[in-house]
Amino acid sequence: MHGITKTEKKIQSWPSGGLESVPACPVCGSDRRELLHEGLTDRVFFCAPGEWAMYECGGCASAYLDPRPTVDSIGLAYRQYFTHDGVERAVPDGFIQKFRQRLANGYLNHRFGAHAYPASMLGVLAAWLMPNKRAIIDAGMRNLPVAKAGARLLDMGCGNGAFLLRARKAGWDVVGIDFDVKAVGIARAQGLNVRLGGVNDLDSSTEPFDVITISHVIEHVHYPLEVLRTCYTLLKPGGFLWLETPNIASEGHRLFGKNWLHLDPPRHLVLFTQESMCKTLKVAGFTDTEVQAYRPVCAINFSSSKAVAEGINPFSASREGVSPEVVRSAERVARRGPGRREFITIRAWKP
Repeated sequence: MHGITKTEKKIQSWPSGGLESVPACPVCGSDRRELLHEGLTDRVFFCAPGEWAMYECGGCASAYLDPRPTVDSIGLAYRQYFTHDGVERAVPDGFIQKFRQRLANGYLNHRFGAHAYPASMLGVLAAWLMPNKRAIIDAGMRNLPVAKAGARLLDMGCGNGAFLLRARKAGWDVVGIDFDVKAVGIARAQGLNVRLGGVNDLDSSTEPFDVITISHVIEHVHYPLEVLRTCYTLLKPGGFLWLETPNIASEGHRLFGKNWLHLDPPRHLVLFTQESMCKTLKVAGFTDTEVQAYRPVCAINFSSSKAVAEGINPFSASREGVSPEVVRSAERVARRGPGRREFITIRAWKP
C-alpha cells in the first residue's frame, strides 16, 4: 500500500479553503439530484485526504462530487499516480509469449501502419479470427486510421507519453498536453513534444489537429463541456475526437457500488453515462458519434474493485479475481448493451 495509511487518512481532511460547492450538474446544468454515495475516501492511490459525497443528476443521470477540490487544490490528489512511473517496455519471455508478440505486431503493422518488429503477417488472420483480441489492440491504438503524411494528433492528458510513443511509431506527428509536471517531464525525456497545461493553452489557428484523443481524462476535469468545445475548435474540419471514460451506468458500478474502482474520489469529479456523454458531445458541436466495438475488460476491473472493497492496493499483482461466472455474466450484459459497459468509448466527428 502506498501513501498514507487508512488510520492516518481518517484523521485528515481536505483543506477547507481548497473546496468548492457544485450546486448544479457539471454536465447538463440541472439542479435536480439524489445522493448516490457518501463517505467516499481515496482507496485507489491512498494519498488524498478527506471524505466525499457523490450525487446522481436527476436530469442526465451523470454523477458528480459535491463539494469538490478546486482547480488550485486538486494537485493534492495526485501526489501518488501511475503516470509518474516511466513507460514500461515489456520483453516477451518464452516461445509462446514471443510468438504472440509477433502476431500482435503483424496486426499492428497491417492495421495501423506501425513499424513493430519482429512481426508475422499471420497476426492479421489471427486478429480477424479473434475479434475480442482485435478489439483490445484497436482500443490500445485508440481506433486510429492509418496516418497520412503530416497527420497531426493531440493527446489531452497524455501522462507519461505511453500512447504518444505508439502513435508516433505508426506515423503520426504527435503532441501531448498535461497539467502534471512529473508526467510531462517523463514524456519529454523520451523525446516527445509535450506541453505543460491544458487545451485552452493551444491556439487553433496555428495548431489544428486531425485527431484528438482523451483517454480516461474527461472525468478528471472541472468543466467537461468547456474542454470538449475547445477540442472541437482545435480539430480540422473532418477530424475526429476519440474519447474513453468510465461509465457510471456500468454493470461494474451496479455490482460493486461505492467500492467500484472507477469512482476514484476525489480525482474523478464527474462520471458520465453513455447517453449523457453523447448528448454533451453534440452540445459541443460534434456530429456522427460512433460507439466503438465491445472488448472484454470486466475481469481485471472487477478484480481491482474487489481489492478496493478489501482495502488493499487495487493494482497489486497479488490481488484476487472474482467469480468467473460473475465476469461472464457481466460481459454478456456488456456485449448486448453498450450502455452497460465499464467504459464509454466513442469517436465523434467535426463536420
